[in-house]
Amino acid sequence: MLFNSVTFILLHIIVLVAYWSAPRQGLRRLCLSVGSLFFYGWYYWPGLFILAASILFNYVVAQQIEKRHSRQWLTLAVAANLLGLSYFKYSHFLTEVVVDLMHVFGSELAVPVRPHWLPLGISFFTFQIIAYLVDVYRGKVKSEKDFFTFVCFVSFYGQLVAGPIVRSHEFIPQLKVKRAFSWQNLQLGFFYLIAGLMLKTTVADTLAQFVDYGFTHIAEYKTLMAWLTVYAFSFQILCDFWGYSTIAVGLAHMYGIRLPINFNSPYTASSLKDFWRQWHITLSSWLRDYLYIPLGGNRNAPNRNLFITMALGGLWHGAHWKFLIWGSLHGLWLGLERRVALLPGLSRKVPRLMNGIKAVLVFHGVTLLWVFFRAESFRNAMDVFKALLLPPYGIDSKSPDTLVSLLVLFLIFGKWLSRYLIDDRFLKLSLKKQLAFSLALILLVLAYSQARLDFIYFVF
Repeated sequence: MLFNSVTFILLHIIVLVAYWSAPRQGLRRLCLSVGSLFFYGWYYWPGLFILAASILFNYVVAQQIEKRHSRQWLTLAVAANLLGLSYFKYSHFLTEVVVDLMHVFGSELAVPVRPHWLPLGISFFTFQIIAYLVDVYRGKVKSEKDFFTFVCFVSFYGQLVAGPIVRSHEFIPQLKVKRAFSWQNLQLGFFYLIAGLMLKTTVADTLAQFVDYGFTHIAEYKTLMAWLTVYAFSFQILCDFWGYSTIAVGLAHMYGIRLPINFNSPYTASSLKDFWRQWHITLSSWLRDYLYIPLGGNRNAPNRNLFITMALGGLWHGAHWKFLIWGSLHGLWLGLERRVALLPGLSRKVPRLMNGIKAVLVFHGVTLLWVFFRAESFRNAMDVFKALLLPPYGIDSKSPDTLVSLLVLFLIFGKWLSRYLIDDRFLKLSLKKQLAFSLALILLVLAYSQARLDFIYFVF
């Protein structure tokens, strides 16, 4: 069930009306739980068994962790969650690695290939649950005793599939407070919803057509078209994931729930460190709090810890060598950035100019690394780099005007739009401006409503 489908809109309206019609908060949580499980099961109903098993197991074990304050219980619970994630997401990849190693040593190993099925959003709800278990052990939060509150925390359909990854202390208390219906929350939520749909359908799905063709036919491209293709993917993945996160925030607003902002103009960052503070913010903070700091953080071998964190973060995105390479290169870059300052003298004398130059450099570095993320294989990535960086250089006789126009328009209006998607400043506009902006977004969504591609992060 895609967010840009009539089926989803109908489901959301039904659950929203049932939620606000319920006289007690317990009934509201029940409505939200049933709607979320229905949403998840619609995509592939056997996945409900995996989600239900995860909910039941962690609901019980979290109470044992709190009761016994046992590191052994925590280790068991985290291991069980990671084992489930590893089985569904990484078993095939690990099998291929073993087969390749055996082949290197001169031994042939035949392994039956099982049908590949990845439960929807398993990486996101697994990380969310692990953070909850660790916080219970640390005494930061109490284990949740109300079952349907816990169900809502794990399975809220607004952010279940691709985040943002919410912390229990941020989300669960909001589920327990009976709020009065607010037209302002509905109004702001609707704006976020249509803004997210616009980013997804108008920008990301349109760019996807050029990106898919470009990465498949990269050998036919000269230098300019190769660069336009990777630029297109940079903005496709931004608008695809930013669009999803914005929709999630908007849906939550309609229930009176605040979710954390997941994007804040990441392509304007003047360092890679700042980029990761502005891109997929909830994953970055999760990796910092539950992986980087436990590894030793800044206290002990920080560059090693950065590399391990980013390498595993890359592998979290997908079971393939290309994701491991992508994450590892980010880790190396972050480590280098800690040691080497870029033109420190000029940065002090002309800070605005240097920040602009750094932002351009960081954007292009991130864009080049996205090649590993998007390429179908390592060989395909090398073909793309060859077209981008190696001679002969050339300009194609005809560049697609639609692609160039869309990239330019997004550069002009993207920064403006982002200012309205980090807080509630949209409500401070006059009613006429609110209506005009909303109508413009709706028309753009309707104009591109035929494109119904899955969100990129659905597979993670």
